[in-house]
Amino acid sequence: MAGYSEFSTRNLGVFSRVYLRIIYLIFYPISFDTPFALNPCTILLYSMSYILEGLEPEPVWLIFEDLTRIPRCSKHEEKVQDYLQQWASEHDIDYKKDDTGNVLLTRKAAEGFEDVPTLMFQAHQDMVCEKIPESSHDFKRDPIPLELKNGTVTAHGTSLGADNGLGMALAMAVLASDGLVGNGQLEALFTVDEEAGFTGVKNLDPSFFTATHMINLDSEEMGVIIVSSAGGGGTTYTIDFRPQSVGSRDALRIKVSGLKGGHSGVDIHLPRYNALKLLAEGLYNLHVEVPLRLIHFEGGTRSNVIPRDAFADILVSSRNSEKAMEIIRDWENNLDRSHEEDLEVKVEPIGPRSAAPIHETEQLIYLVYELPYGPKSWSSDYEDLVQTSNNPAIAETEDNTFTIQVSSRTSDMKDGYENQRILSELGEKYMVKTKQRELSSGWKADPDSGLLNLVKKEYRDALGSEPEVTGIHGGLECGVIAGLKQSMSIVSVGPTIKYPHSPSEYVEIKGVDKLYKTLEMVASKMYTLR
Repeated sequence: MAGYSEFSTRNLGVFSRVYLRIIYLIFYPISFDTPFALNPCTILLYSMSYILEGLEPEPVWLIFEDLTRIPRCSKHEEKVQDYLQQWASEHDIDYKKDDTGNVLLTRKAAEGFEDVPTLMFQAHQDMVCEKIPESSHDFKRDPIPLELKNGTVTAHGTSLGADNGLGMALAMAVLASDGLVGNGQLEALFTVDEEAGFTGVKNLDPSFFTATHMINLDSEEMGVIIVSSAGGGGTTYTIDFRPQSVGSRDALRIKVSGLKGGHSGVDIHLPRYNALKLLAEGLYNLHVEVPLRLIHFEGGTRSNVIPRDAFADILVSSRNSEKAMEIIRDWENNLDRSHEEDLEVKVEPIGPRSAAPIHETEQLIYLVYELPYGPKSWSSDYEDLVQTSNNPAIAETEDNTFTIQVSSRTSDMKDGYENQRILSELGEKYMVKTKQRELSSGWKADPDSGLLNLVKKEYRDALGSEPEVTGIHGGLECGVIAGLKQSMSIVSVGPTIKYPHSPSEYVEIKGVDKLYKTLEMVASKMYTLR
């Protein structure tokens, strides 16, 4: 079994790696926000150096840095699949890929341990690609601009992709480790498009893998073992309108920006604004004093991201234009910025265009103003865990239609259906077209499973303290995979990742070594579950 010797840890197959880097950089040159000269010396330096070199466990961090150099936004994971195939070849690991793009890596059992239950690690290939407005970063070609800050790894102006790149790196490092003793067969399943629709796992054939014991690596808190996750659904509202002429009116653009945003599951309970809700509040307050008509309403990027930015183009009567701007500025000055220090509201004149009538304008403003945002209810099983929540996620204006998408999560189907009813009744109240996606169920692990007990023991030994066993309000692929094989035993663990799905994302370096040691020891002691 090829492992990470002192040489290979630092060079990871240096000759083939340099070759691949040179080819990659020629066809996909770097374009950070700061100048970066592309010449042979720079190419060689980039090929050989690692920002994360020296962090422990080094194999994990170096693989992760490799992944940050490869474009892998949701639905565009082809290049990372090529990397995985090359990496598997270098480390004597079996590689296969299905028609959807899911990848399975397999390390054979140690001699004499072929009857040990197969353990599978699971993570997803894609990342949420978010950046600050002023960033020129191109996710289709640029490496993630890594930074080391105060004991964390983060990125300059973009999301980091530790969700779930570090999970992949942990699994790969264990599969290639020389530190395993008496391990059975090990598998690593890397799915596609987890962040934008679960496409990979939904099209996964149960025969693609052999394991009935799985450790998901997509949770985001050190010292915690996740044994349940949320399911969810969605509600889409559409408002068609027939544009009316400008008349004697001026046009204004009102823009909300600089919000923290974050993951619509794990961050939904935090005291943060939602850009769509905040903008609707401003328009609601303005409309009370100065009647307006909407030209355009837009914000949000993905269903699993709390919107950070939004804008509205409006028409107001020419005689009230200055008054309207003063009202917005007064409203802005009274906003609470204690948790949103970078919040910014701008209002400025723009060229007038035809707009929606008053009726459809009010439908949109009142609906978004009243839409629920944040936790609806809290779990009775675990302290401080959200049970059901809503995130007004995306607003668009196209072809004379306003569209609003709300993403909902729940770990209780009864409460989830009650939440769907509330959202449906809001659509009826404002007489807008409403379409709802069927709720998906969450996942709950067997609290008495042998795998859970083994992971708890090894985690406790690595941490020197008892790990917390709880649930997560995020959506994990565990539920879908558990449904593929009735005998599946699953738990989820991960490093501490803060503010995923946003440019503020970072991962804490501390503790990753303990998590890696836990995974190694569990892999080495699967024989106890025979």
